[in-house]
Amino acid sequence: MTKRGDVPTPGKAQSPEDHIFELSLYLLTSARGCVGEPHIYGPLRLMEAISRLVDLYSTTNSLRPDPFLQMAKKEIDENKYQVMASEDDFIAFMDKLIIEFTDELKRRSGATQ
Repeated sequence: MTKRGDVPTPGKAQSPEDHIFELSLYLLTSARGCVGEPHIYGPLRLMEAISRLVDLYSTTNSLRPDPFLQMAKKEIDENKYQVMASEDDFIAFMDKLIIEFTDELKRRSGATQ
């Protein structure tokens, strides 16, 4: 764990506790930023939060790797900035991810598609 006052370096290995603190700080500042930012930035920040949450796997061996979430993170990281070029494409990307997550939920729960 970093000492009080130390600022975690993005991309640098850190403890799960540090990761959770950093994600919490990101969410807090994102919430505040959403007050004055364009509305479409809220979904962008939430997509980034999913990516950062999945990064928690890289901080500990206590979690079983989740190939689906790793794939989703990769997709998010590759597509999240579509919002800057086309809000419609970004919304379509989010809709696609929702379908993928819904299908995965069905698979994990044993429900038929």
